[in-house]
Amino acid sequence: MAQQPFDGFPPHQQYGFPNQQSRASGMAAAALIFSLFGLFGLVSVIPGIVMGHVAFAKARRGEAGGKSMALAAFVVGYLIIILYAIAIPVLLNIAAKQGAFR
Repeated sequence: MAQQPFDGFPPHQQYGFPNQQSRASGMAAAALIFSLFGLFGLVSVIPGIVMGHVAFAKARRGEAGGKSMALAAFVVGYLIIILYAIAIPVLLNIAAKQGAFR
């Protein structure tokens, strides 16, 4: 059995899925940040939700990456709006029982 000559190192192998590029979406990241800042003020939630939907649509069309981050952005935004919708009436009711509006 003859031994093959050594031609050097084998070519570098790519890991992951073939022909799939990792493209991060800045809009998805910004949407998630805006949605999370909604914990400190309700105003920033609305741009976070809108940008999350836009980034999600772009990711579905293949124009950008960050599909899961965009999904998380508008889900978190909607959850924060629900949290405010529950917390504000509860806090107003507690304040009214304490006599804050007399």
